[in-house]
Amino acid sequence: MISFVHKTAIILFVFLCISIVSVKAEGGVYPAWYETTTYLNVRVSDNARARKITTLAPNTEIQVDYMTSNNWAAIRYGQQRGYVSAQYIRYVRDVERVSSKPVGNSASKTKGLWSWLFTIALWIIVFSIIRKIAIFVLGLMGMLMYRAYWLLCIPFYILNWLQRYLSKPWRLFYKSNSGKDQKNAELRDTFEWIKVPLYLILTPLRFVNAVYFNLIVHCSFEMYNYVIEIFLPSNNKEGGNDFSLLILLIPWRVLKYVVWHGGLTIIESAIWTVVDTFVPALTLFHGTDRNASTTITNAGRNGYSCNLTGIWNVGGGNYAGNGIYFAPARSTALHYACGSLIVCRVSLGNVLDLGLAPWHVYRQCGYPNALGATKWGLQNGYVTGEWWRKDTGWWEYCMYDWQNRYNYSWRIRPLHVLNLNDKCMQRIPGGMCHWLFRQMVIEDIITYLEKEWG
Repeated sequence: MISFVHKTAIILFVFLCISIVSVKAEGGVYPAWYETTTYLNVRVSDNARARKITTLAPNTEIQVDYMTSNNWAAIRYGQQRGYVSAQYIRYVRDVERVSSKPVGNSASKTKGLWSWLFTIALWIIVFSIIRKIAIFVLGLMGMLMYRAYWLLCIPFYILNWLQRYLSKPWRLFYKSNSGKDQKNAELRDTFEWIKVPLYLILTPLRFVNAVYFNLIVHCSFEMYNYVIEIFLPSNNKEGGNDFSLLILLIPWRVLKYVVWHGGLTIIESAIWTVVDTFVPALTLFHGTDRNASTTITNAGRNGYSCNLTGIWNVGGGNYAGNGIYFAPARSTALHYACGSLIVCRVSLGNVLDLGLAPWHVYRQCGYPNALGATKWGLQNGYVTGEWWRKDTGWWEYCMYDWQNRYNYSWRIRPLHVLNLNDKCMQRIPGGMCHWLFRQMVIEDIITYLEKEWG
């Protein structure tokens, strides 16, 4: 079967032939404008021996009223008739004429129709070529961005690491729980006071990290998702499997994704930058598989949505409590990853250091479904648990989730997703959720503000 592009090429060739014939035919319609191709004598009659009236310079436009049988052109020169040799002039355009015939029957309208069809066919072919080039370039960019990301983010991961360790420099001394509940309770109270000056000192560092990860990293990679939607739409209603819709809805997709959602992403990222400056957030990693990472971050704009779209769900294990797990080190998250790595900004809130927790809470950790840690933490005002896993030698954070309360939370905002198998930026069809402009997220923020300042 002949492809659409081949059909279009055939149509374009036919239009081109018709246009060429049309142009040649126009040369025989008079009066018409011509121009001289050299210095040309104007004579009083159609004869090379006739008296010369004047000499015209090259590229002089003249109006030809008709052609004589001996190949001379009758022109108007001032108030008199003149003649020039037809072999030294070339056609330019018709003389505009007022016709009493209906416009719909005029030759100019037919010419305009062919011109429009020719232009449309030409643009279809041009767009098809541009689309193929764009898809190739975007794919290449995805791989280059993946590699450049790890290199460019090194200094900012160091800053993120400094923010984390300097906010609680005593962390390394309390990896394991001593089992002395009274002493641990006193230490928890003491460290809460020490956190205040540290919070003030680290404000510039939090601001720098917030600007880089929210405004630069997140906006750049999210715009990458939006641009892909222009050339390779994921929604069938927007041209996902229909070439004609793909072309017709280009303006719509530009407005919807690049302008509208791109604008919301920038506004949202600017707001999160301010929030992260005052409400401490860290850049953390969550390893999972490709399907789960797409479902978690997807906004459902690609035409498919289910009750799991755009939410976090508690998985298996839960060795430090029931909740959503994040790692401060990429190597830790890679241990859990099955093809995808979600890079997030997480507002951890009030963190329970499990090394300083009551013994009956700590001793539940290290075993599957440590629900007691989640229950005690939430009852005592802790949103997150921080745990040193002795058997593997790494830190983990558990965002406590009792009955899936925090799976929509504003506290967890994905920046982008890395495809570990293909070593490229993972496309999120239609772009990520806006983790601010959602009803449950807004309600969660109001609850937080009421609790903190109400």
